[in-house]
Amino acid sequence: MRPRDPTDLMLAPVALQVDAKVQELSKLKREQLAYHLALEVDRDPRTEQQRGRDVVDAAVKLIDMAGWEASWDPRGVRLTHGRNSLVIGVGADVTEYVRFG
Repeated sequence: MRPRDPTDLMLAPVALQVDAKVQELSKLKREQLAYHLALEVDRDPRTEQQRGRDVVDAAVKLIDMAGWEASWDPRGVRLTHGRNSLVIGVGADVTEYVRFG
């Protein structure tokens, strides 16, 4: 992938910051993660989609995304800008939490 604009150039710093936060979340056990996310995003998710959104919101909180968008992907947090995307993988407990609560 060649950078086409300033937003593309910002992928590396954005990805590194999001990855660091994802790694912090991935160290938590499911119960700890649920508690941490409840405090971090102040929501009570009831569906897989809502839990995935909470993980994403916690992972990007206070990060200047520089035009990149974040969403949940079954493998982790997907960063997207135009046609370009990158998935930052999460630990097994995060995946299990999103799938089953």
